[in-house]
Order: sequence, then structure tokens, then C-alpha cells
Amino acid sequence: MPKRSDVTVETVFAGVDWISATLGRDEISNQTWLYDAIHALEQVAMLGNTYKRRSLLGFDGWESAGCFVGSNDTMHYAQFAGKYADDAYHFLEHPKVHISRIDLQITVKYSEELLKEGRYQYASALNHNKALPEGRHRKINLFVGSDGGDTVYVGSPSSEQRGRIYNKHKQSGDAAYECSWRYESVYRNTYADRVFRATIAANNPPSDVIIPSVVEWFRERGVNILGLGDEQGYTFERLKEPHTDVARKLRWIRNQVVPTIRKLAEMGYAEELMEAISEAIAAARNSQL
Repeated sequence: MPKRSDVTVETVFAGVDWISATLGRDEISNQTWLYDAIHALEQVAMLGNTYKRRSLLGFDGWESAGCFVGSNDTMHYAQFAGKYADDAYHFLEHPKVHISRIDLQITVKYSEELLKEGRYQYASALNHNKALPEGRHRKINLFVGSDGGDTVYVGSPSSEQRGRIYNKHKQSGDAAYECSWRYESVYRNTYADRVFRATIAANNPPSDVIIPSVVEWFRERGVNILGLGDEQGYTFERLKEPHTDVARKLRWIRNQVVPTIRKLAEMGYAEELMEAISEAIAAARNSQL
């Protein structure tokens, strides 16, 4: 097995790996936005994926390959995942669109297989964490795979920013990703809006925004991506969230309710959860009417 320091970078892939967005039905050109999102979803279906009706999070619409576009009485919603997000995100541009989540990814293909890279980066993140004040310690987890398919999570699941590191070949089984490790940074809410606007505005998003921002995100947390250590970083400024009662309630939901929902979903109650949430939203709308 070669030394880690002797391994070289062969290829770097980068892009948007997830996006979810909403737009009010009272906004100008909202129907055009909806048609553009549906067009992007139809492109997903044209790749051989099933295209079917579906309800999701209180929205009625269409689904294909884990992607969804739909509407309710007041809003439109669009969600694109994986490789389809990188093709679709620019269709969601609108001055008033709200981005609830966006994931950026770098996939680095190396000259040799690095089965222990996940554990190496886990140790690096832990060492960096120890130097922080106790109140700023981040949650860092390592999930070990017997085949070298280790996954590292940096940050809490309920945090507005979280990172993932994993062996892309082991995770996907796709031969195109042999010897590849993926680094993903996840942004939610106010961070997500800022990241989306910067990505849309860039002439060349992978080189102008995505690669430098993901590199810097992990660098600030003690993780240096092998072969990209000299990459100049890019940091997104967080938009200030107003200190309103609504903002406090939303923070409470993210920090207290979301972890419980996630745990119940892992236990097999996902459908029941979606039904309960949909009924609650529908009841609220009926009371307003």
C-alpha cells in the first residue's frame, strides 16, 4: 500500500448535490417558476426514471428518482437530489425563492485506493475539535464499513451546517468512482439562501464557488482534503436572522423536534410522520380560511 503522501489527484468533480426550495403563489412569475421546475423534473424522467403522482410534506405534485415538484394552496415546492440537483438548481432561480437546503460536493479521484482516508480525517477533525472552547465543540461521528466504506459526519444533524465525508465508490458501487472520496457541505435556511445566490451568480460555479467553499468549510473544521490543500478558500457570510417569535419557534423545531422525527423515521414510521404533518398543515390552513 502506497504512502498517503505519495498519492496524487487524478480528477476533481464538483457540483450541487441537493436543493429544496419554495416560492409563494402570490409572487410575480410564480407559474413560470413552477413550469421551469417541472421541466427540470421531466428531464430526470427522460433518463429512464419513473414519473408519477405524489404528495410530499403537504404538497401535491410529481416525483421522479427522489426528486419532486408540487404545490399547495399558498406555495410551490421543488426538491432535487444527487446528480439531478446539479442539472436542476439553476431552474429554481427567482428573486423571492426561499432555499431551505442546498448541498455542495467535491469528489476527488486519487491515483490509489485510500481505504483508511475516512478514519484519518475523523482523527483530524477530532484533534481540531479538542482545541475549541468546550461550548463550541462540534459533534463528530464515524460510521465504519467493513469494506472500507467509512462515513464521517462533522456537525449535528440539526445544525444549519453539516459535513459528510465518504468513499464514493463503496457507497455507489459505480466503477466511475473507483479510488474516489466525496466531501459534502450541507447548508440550511439563511445559509442555504446565501450559498444558492453565490452559486447562481458565479460564471463557473465549480471553480469559482463550489470547490473553494467546500475546501474551506472542511479546512475550518480541521479537515484538509488531500491534494487540495493549496486551494484558496471561500467563506459564505451568514445572513442575520431576525429575532422574532417565529424565528425562535423555528429554531426550537430544528433543535428539538427534528431529531425526534429523524429517530422515528429510522424506526420505520416515516409514512405515519408525513401523514401527521400533512394533516396538521391542512388543519391550520382550513382554520385560516
